[in-house]
Amino acid sequence: MKRIAGVLGVVLILGSAVAYGQERRVYEGVVDLKRKTIGTLILLDQSGGALQGWIRLNKFVPIEPGTVLPNGVEFRAAGNRYEIDHRRGRITYSGPDGEGSRYIQRLERFSGKFFEHAESRSFDGWNIAKIEVAGRLRDFRVGRPALWKHSEAPFETFERVEELLGKEITVWVAEADTRTGRVVAVEEPPDMNIPLKAPKKPKEEEKKK
Repeated sequence: MKRIAGVLGVVLILGSAVAYGQERRVYEGVVDLKRKTIGTLILLDQSGGALQGWIRLNKFVPIEPGTVLPNGVEFRAAGNRYEIDHRRGRITYSGPDGEGSRYIQRLERFSGKFFEHAESRSFDGWNIAKIEVAGRLRDFRVGRPALWKHSEAPFETFERVEELLGKEITVWVAEADTRTGRVVAVEEPPDMNIPLKAPKKPKEEEKKK
C-alpha cells in the first residue's frame, strides 16, 4: 500500500508540474482594430496560472497579465478584452476597437536543426526551410514570419531567416501536415540577439585594407 501511495504521489506531482508549468502558445486569426477587421498573431507565455505575451494589432503590443481558463485563456490589451476558447476555436473580444466572435487557429510548434533555406520550385512566392524534426527532414514554407524575441517586442516580419542556418530553432506552423506547413513565427534562439536591421556590410575600401 505504501508503494502504491508513493507511486500515486509521484503521478500527482508530475501532473501538477504539467498543468502549472511553463507553456507557450501561438494563435493566428482576425480581430477588430478601430472598427476594421485585421489579421492578428497572438504569442502567449504561460507560467503556472499566470499569462503574459503579445498581440499584433498592426504592431505588437503587450498583453496585461491574463488568466488561464479551463477551456482557454483571457487577457486584456490596448484597452480591449480578449477570450480564446480552445474547444470552439473562437476568439471573443470587446472594447474601444470593436467587438465580435471570430475563428482562431492554434499553431503547432516544431523544433529541430535548420539545415537548408532554398527557393521554392513552384514559384509561389514562398521559400523552403528544411528543418530536422525528430530525426526527419520537413520542408516548411517560409516567407516573412514574426520573430519572437527574448526580452523585447517581437518583430512583425523577419526577412533574414537564413541567419538561423545551422541552429536549433523552434517554429510555429499553420496548416501543418506530415510533410510541410506554413511558418508563421520563429523563436529567437537562446544564444542570439538578432537586430531589427541587418548590420551594414563593410565598404570595399575597408575590405581592401
